[in-house]
Amino acid sequence: MTPHTFAKLTHALQPHWLTFNTRYSLKQSLYLTLWKLSNSRVTYRELSDRFCVGKGTAHKLFFMTIKTICQLKNEILWPTLVEQQKIMEEFQSKRTNPFPFVVGCMDGIHFKINTPKKDAISYYDRKGNFSITMQAICDSNLRFLDVFIGFPGSCHDANVWKNSPIYQQITSGEAQLATTAVILADSAYPLSKYLMVPYRDNGHLSPEEKKFNYYLSSTRVLVEQSFGLLRQKFRILNHIDVSTIKSASKIVMACTILHNFILSHSSDATSDDDNFYQYNNDTVAVDENINESSEGIIKRNELKMLFSS
Repeated sequence: MTPHTFAKLTHALQPHWLTFNTRYSLKQSLYLTLWKLSNSRVTYRELSDRFCVGKGTAHKLFFMTIKTICQLKNEILWPTLVEQQKIMEEFQSKRTNPFPFVVGCMDGIHFKINTPKKDAISYYDRKGNFSITMQAICDSNLRFLDVFIGFPGSCHDANVWKNSPIYQQITSGEAQLATTAVILADSAYPLSKYLMVPYRDNGHLSPEEKKFNYYLSSTRVLVEQSFGLLRQKFRILNHIDVSTIKSASKIVMACTILHNFILSHSSDATSDDDNFYQYNNDTVAVDENINESSEGIIKRNELKMLFSS
């Protein structure tokens, strides 16, 4: 984060910080919090020594600042119809082999946590860790358009999607989606008219289906790059060492807000693909019980014909 961006962040947070009755300045607390977020497994004793405050004060200031950062939730907003048109144009211009009509790329990511005190088995993921998930949709500039944080690590991506607010808002019409717009996802998600996933490779894919999958995957990789950039900035996400699921979720939310804020306000921010850290997500096993809507099948076949030439 540049000094210019830090100054802008301090200015944006100041009105929310004034609600706390504390003698410590926002600037001092923000330095302390950013240091902890940017490094792995930093203890409050280490924060105490580095910033010359008591151990208990370091803990208090960290969570006060996290709560303050979470007040900037408008940094993550679903785009309007006009903004969606601009996003689709940016996807077209940023990729060598663009997938058409893309308004966002979606995937899920796991964040390792301490063993929960209640219902620990629900948070035990397929890698043998206790974790919470974050479902995210990003644009071509790697900014998050929507995040859904805190579901147990054992839950399948399709279940997280069906329980997410953005799914409910899109299906109810509360969140507007341009007529031609699609969200790209991997095969863990259910196909629908607005959610495009690859054809399942049964060994008999046609050339058009293979090309469809290639174009989809080469564009969808942007969400994995956004996850990689997020982890690179905020190494606390490698293991969130807190006592409650609620606190872990707030830390993840604060990191995603800061991620967007930095991309929006840093003069040296760039969206050149080669400059981003690559996050190599493991291949997710296909759930054969995922339902594919008839409208989704029709739309995917129509889009497939765009790649037939």
